Amino acid sequence: MHSSNLLSLKRISIICFVLAGVLSILPDKLSAQPCGGYGQTGTVTSQGTEFLLCFMQNESSGYDQSNTRYQDIYLASAGDSTTITITCKAFPKWKKVIHLDAGKATSYRLSTDADIGYPNRDAIIESSELIDQTVFSVVSTTPIACYGMNNKQFTADAFLALPRSVAGIEYRVMSYYTSTQLTGQEMPSEFCVASFTDNNTVTITPTALTQKGSPANAPLTFVLNAGEAVQIQADPFTPNGDLTGSTVTSTQKVVVYGGHARTEAPIGYFYLNMGNQRTSRDHLCEAIPPLSDWGTSFITKNFGRAEGDVLRILAKDDNTDVSINGKKWGNSFKKNEFRDYNFAISDSAFKNIATVESNNPILVAMIAHSAVNDGGTGDPFLAIVPPLDESYYDFTYFISTSPEYFAKEQYLIIATDKSNVGLLSIDNKVVDPLAFTDIPGFTFKGRHYSATTLNQDTGIHRIVAPPSGFTILAYGWGSVVSYGYTAGYLLKPITGLLSMSQHLPNVAPRPGDPTPLAPPSITVKDILTERVYFDSVKITYSQNKEHIPVRLKNDIATEIGTIEMGEEKTLELTTSKPVEDVIIGNVRIWYHSHLWVDMLPVDFPFVITPEPQADVKASSASMTLLENYPNPSSGKTTVHFRIPSRAHASVKIYDALGRVIRTVMQGMVSSGDQDITISTKGITPGEYTLELLAPELGISEHRHLIVIE
Repeated sequence: MHSSNLLSLKRISIICFVLAGVLSILPDKLSAQPCGGYGQTGTVTSQGTEFLLCFMQNESSGYDQSNTRYQDIYLASAGDSTTITITCKAFPKWKKVIHLDAGKATSYRLSTDADIGYPNRDAIIESSELIDQTVFSVVSTTPIACYGMNNKQFTADAFLALPRSVAGIEYRVMSYYTSTQLTGQEMPSEFCVASFTDNNTVTITPTALTQKGSPANAPLTFVLNAGEAVQIQADPFTPNGDLTGSTVTSTQKVVVYGGHARTEAPIGYFYLNMGNQRTSRDHLCEAIPPLSDWGTSFITKNFGRAEGDVLRILAKDDNTDVSINGKKWGNSFKKNEFRDYNFAISDSAFKNIATVESNNPILVAMIAHSAVNDGGTGDPFLAIVPPLDESYYDFTYFISTSPEYFAKEQYLIIATDKSNVGLLSIDNKVVDPLAFTDIPGFTFKGRHYSATTLNQDTGIHRIVAPPSGFTILAYGWGSVVSYGYTAGYLLKPITGLLSMSQHLPNVAPRPGDPTPLAPPSITVKDILTERVYFDSVKITYSQNKEHIPVRLKNDIATEIGTIEMGEEKTLELTTSKPVEDVIIGNVRIWYHSHLWVDMLPVDFPFVITPEPQADVKASSASMTLLENYPNPSSGKTTVHFRIPSRAHASVKIYDALGRVIRTVMQGMVSSGDQDITISTKGITPGEYTLELLAPELGISEHRHLIVIE
């Protein structure tokens, strides 16, 4: 590609993270799966085709044969018929194959399967800080929704399983305080990590003293193979030990479950019964979304406890400000700091609704309040609150069919754009608009919101609300047991490229300053995903008196191309002639990955200062541009380019071996913008190079092209 000389002060200030997760990109290049047969290519939700389920320690360890216990797997076909295979390395001779017709659901009780060996063996992971193979692999031929129920007598919780397509390599754990309310029945805070692949190095840094004596904030390293897990438990005898905020990083994809063996909520809660202190405890468990899928805006509702459920918030970064119901909550959070808010019915004027907003990504959980007397229904459970950033318009979800619950009360909490009220339907029946409560004063991306709690029948359901979607959280009360989980999730990189603070003030120096402020270099860093593709750049100006074109020294698809995990590259700007006055502008970058095709573009400011002594020559190529959209392309794509003057030019598509597989155009081309729509049918899905060639103008530009089915 023909390029001009580089100004010595022509670097712009960009420091960014590429966050793709829930939200991470598959190391084995899996293509995107449509959601439930209804989603669009590139949309990835909690429905998928491969899952790992871990049933963490529930109550005391050991195979307690005196208590009834079971572990259920709930399976719901998301739009198409499917064949599901369940296996577990801990039981190598055992395999369960289930066929589900389109739109059907079933549950499978592991504890009644003779091949698993209940009651002498169990589906629960009993170990701590040891590699364990009691991990259940669920593989389906088409997308499904998958959940687990972990139940022992008087203690239970259920969880949404997240598929491999949204698993990540960096997590922070949501858990709860170690319970020491009843002497002799101490129960630990806990979490579990499971690997999809072999030779996966997992580094875990717990935030509390562990059961095996590992100190807080001391990294632990494990090498997991496919279908293996490690469970970490806090020391049950250390008061208020809490593993919330523990970090998990891995070299390949993992899933993480967080929770508690059995606890009261809030911690230390008890009620008096005939003068004696009593408490209500339960198992906590939920799948934790990858760090890249945390959000900034949430709506939730009280579970009906007048005493107040526990709203727990965990911050990703320093200087995180959180507001609840429009009021800032205390001082700014520090990185990995968590706080509990007692969310009582009386706290909100909006029928028990709470809004949570933050300036940085956070993880929000609800922990149901303990029963308040011996006649109370249900005990604590843990549910992750889905962010509005992850709203989606079509989910298949499942409500427990376990007899312990369906005779009692099961509910769905829905938060949706106010414009969806009257359109949102469950099982093709529009939900009564009067069931929703508007939330005055709260907006997200310019939209006003409403919320409701609906009683739900057992089994499979489909909820639809185009175009802006909704979030859903399910929970249920049984006889001294309970459960809660995110019923469905859109899991996409929420933040994409994040602009960080500039190293130097982003202002132009005054003319004549002896030492003008030099902007820092451009660093583009990929820290979370396997590979990110850079597509195109647009530059705009807020100050450019001489109207001097500014562009990248090379086309971004050529200069950066791709960035692998942990790799850094530097961008360089160039101008068509020396700069005599300050130029201030903005760079907008478009990018994508194999899995994510709808990442939002990101804007970064820049300043170019005068440098009279720079030897910069004009370049006709500075006016060229090559791009195509959409990219990745399915069916067709539009190629856009422009050249500064009439010339002979060609646009061709090359495969990975450098062979021309299609000539888009070839011949004389007029100056200015050109748009050519081409069909990608007949082109095998994969990675290609798009080339613009105009030899007499010295133009040779290349663009990365992805073709998908």
